[in-house]
Amino acid sequence: MSSEDTILGLIKFVSETGRLPKTDEPGLENLIDSAKKQFGSLENALRYAGLLTPTVKTARTVRPRQLSITHARAPKTSTWSKYPKDYFLNLLNLKRTSRYNSPVPDGNSTWWERRANMQYQCSTCKKIIEKGEKYIGRRKLRPGRRGIYGYRGTYITDYYHIVCLLEKAKAEIEKNIRNSHSEINDIEKEITHFNEEMSLKRAQVENCRTIIRQVREDYERGRFWRKIGGWLGFRYTLWSKNSEISRLEKEMAHIGNREIPERETRITSLKGRINNLKHHLNEIDTRIQELVSSQQS
Repeated sequence: MSSEDTILGLIKFVSETGRLPKTDEPGLENLIDSAKKQFGSLENALRYAGLLTPTVKTARTVRPRQLSITHARAPKTSTWSKYPKDYFLNLLNLKRTSRYNSPVPDGNSTWWERRANMQYQCSTCKKIIEKGEKYIGRRKLRPGRRGIYGYRGTYITDYYHIVCLLEKAKAEIEKNIRNSHSEINDIEKEITHFNEEMSLKRAQVENCRTIIRQVREDYERGRFWRKIGGWLGFRYTLWSKNSEISRLEKEMAHIGNREIPERETRITSLKGRINNLKHHLNEIDTRIQELVSSQQS
């Protein structure tokens, strides 16, 4: 086989298969042997045929490198990768406390969120926190006594599954929502009581005015000597009933301008708090479902 026939054979193979031939390509033993004898190697023959440039390598040399690049670039997927740093600490409103603060009576807690480098036991469910799993830890000072060597106490470290803390926070939020609804019901009962009290006071005011009209009419219809004798009682009745009307109107004004509006404002504030708690509860519930489903899968 001449060199021209060898080059034409290589070109024909590439045009039919769409790829470069291998050094041990089945069915091309004679063609590859001829290329090695005439050009020194298969790569030289492919280069002379214009099928191989300096930027293109044979499949035999390209394949291992592609596998190594693919292996190096393979992303490490993790359940926690989509959550930013300290996301659950902020979601649970667990504030870090500076160690330089003076100890408080119930201890000075420090919280952190990390990935476990070893196995820990959850202080809530008593199950094992597996290595590589994210957890939340707390270091708490149990106060001791102040002695000749200063303040003495014991530091206690607790570890928690994030799901356990989310479940605990969920129960606490649901309790706060129920308490807020109960408080709203109590306030609405107070408002109803105030409205009934105002209705009663209006009736009392109207009754006082009716008495004043009747006493005035009786006094004006009386004879001269009767007017003289009843003048003192007439004036006293007018003064006492007008004083009672003034007192009742002041009490109604206080109820209508202060007592009821304050309670209505409180109801509005509680409803806003309930909405915020429900929004927070939905977010926590979503995170619990995501973590539980990822653990099950």
